[in-house]
Amino acid sequence: MPAAKSITVISSPYHVGAYAQAVGNGPLALLDGGLIDKIRGQGVQVYETTLPRVDSFEGEIGKSFELLRLTSKAVTEAIDRDSFPIVLAGNCSSAVGVSAGLSASSKIEGDHGCVWFDAHDDFNTPDVLSSGYFDSMPVAMLANLCWKTLLKSIPGFKPMDLTKNFVHCGMRDVTELERSRVIEAGFTVVWGDAENKVDFQRELRSAMIEKSLASSMVHLDLDSLDISVGQVNKFSAPGGLLEEELVGCLTDIPERTKPLSLTVASYDPSFDVEGSIPPVAIRSVVSFIKAMIQAGYITTSE
Repeated sequence: MPAAKSITVISSPYHVGAYAQAVGNGPLALLDGGLIDKIRGQGVQVYETTLPRVDSFEGEIGKSFELLRLTSKAVTEAIDRDSFPIVLAGNCSSAVGVSAGLSASSKIEGDHGCVWFDAHDDFNTPDVLSSGYFDSMPVAMLANLCWKTLLKSIPGFKPMDLTKNFVHCGMRDVTELERSRVIEAGFTVVWGDAENKVDFQRELRSAMIEKSLASSMVHLDLDSLDISVGQVNKFSAPGGLLEEELVGCLTDIPERTKPLSLTVASYDPSFDVEGSIPPVAIRSVVSFIKAMIQAGYITTSE
């Protein structure tokens, strides 16, 4: 796959299919905060697109899966015109559509990995989840452990081998059942800790060296940030990454794997009374883009 000649920002401002509700307002807040202009300030051509409304589909599940299908198509279209996709999403389940879109492109050869930042495991399945919260399942969906019939409807969907191709950074806010299921699954985790400080950058670097991922999608759930940085959503928790740690981790990634996409998800501005998160998120994304340019993965127009 050649170096990207531009960036395509794909906005998915939805929460389980509902437009501009809860975390669905996150993409809008990041755009209002000047993300596009900050990226263009790096000398990169930027295209913008927003996924259309899905109101005609039935229920949260029907709407959510239509968004995953639309995400897949938008990502493939970006990749096929040599544009690096940045997906601004309400729900982290959007990553399933991103992964499918990468697999659907003829320009990407072989399996891709995933570097996932999150306070939560997102490895639930309907048979173990008492709350029924759909957006707590995307990692299990990536592995094709649930919703198998609907996953087949997403263009390009291909199960991911989590033990070989997946690294999770920042997980800490989990139940004992969730923790035990993650450990049993055997995928690599850089655990957060509310009691003892974790060197996230060093541990993630070590994990990526061990995995030797040739190419990867990068998923940034903003509640991977420590709650001291700001309240990202109602699930924010202590023991996560500080701003400088997130910037350091993101800038390290292009040295260890070739990023194919970036997803930024799960920001609910209604919980961020002081407006602390957009500047942190935007700085983190821009730092990542700078590292991508330096690594030769994105070309500038200057």
